[in-house]
Amino acid sequence: MKRKIIRLFKHIARDPLTFPLRFVISLICYSRSWYYSRNIDEGGGKIIITEPFINFKIKKDKTAYLYIKENLRIIPHIGGNSNSVISMGANSKLLIKGSFTIGHGVRFMLASNSTLDIGGKDKESDSGITSDTLIMVNKHIKIGKDFLCAWNVFISDSDWHSIKGQDHQANVIIGDHTWVANNSSILKGTILGDNSIVASFTKVINKQYPGNSMIAGTPAKVVKTGVDWNRDTSHIFLDN
Repeated sequence: MKRKIIRLFKHIARDPLTFPLRFVISLICYSRSWYYSRNIDEGGGKIIITEPFINFKIKKDKTAYLYIKENLRIIPHIGGNSNSVISMGANSKLLIKGSFTIGHGVRFMLASNSTLDIGGKDKESDSGITSDTLIMVNKHIKIGKDFLCAWNVFISDSDWHSIKGQDHQANVIIGDHTWVANNSSILKGTILGDNSIVASFTKVINKQYPGNSMIAGTPAKVVKTGVDWNRDTSHIFLDN
């Protein structure tokens, strides 16, 4: 405690004019983080609000289950301010098993009795979704560790309407260390292998794709194999 007090006075001495404003901003972020973290049922993690007035809310049924092991960080992206929402129906489960980051306009919509399982950060410096992305879960979607997702992506395990003679729902599984580029759709029945890349404006549905591959097009197909990528340097390595 003594060290914290000393650091506080050092901050005040270093920048006495802006300190009150920074203190208020920090207090708002801390208060909102505490308020939303009360929705966590287990895991020991927190919901971290990084900007005081970022638009974020949780709609959680009293029977829903929220597990966060480390931190779920809510951040703005390039000045955006659209609402980020977590909506959890009756008996739904949201499991976030490692640190994860979402930007503005990211929405998790979990129907009753559904599960969204997210691996979170493992070996990369971060895992998360940039902005303006919708994940709609009818029954089950699993997203592996070190997931990197750009903006305007749609992920769903259901058509959300019934067609005679056709199943409207099939589970979605996204492997570890998968990079999904902007304006893509990952739809029912999709299984993506580990270490894959989904190119921009790709539509993936009802098909299994091998790991270490680049997937592109509508409908999606494998366009490169032997793919390896790294988040921080944005390097992509291709065997062929």
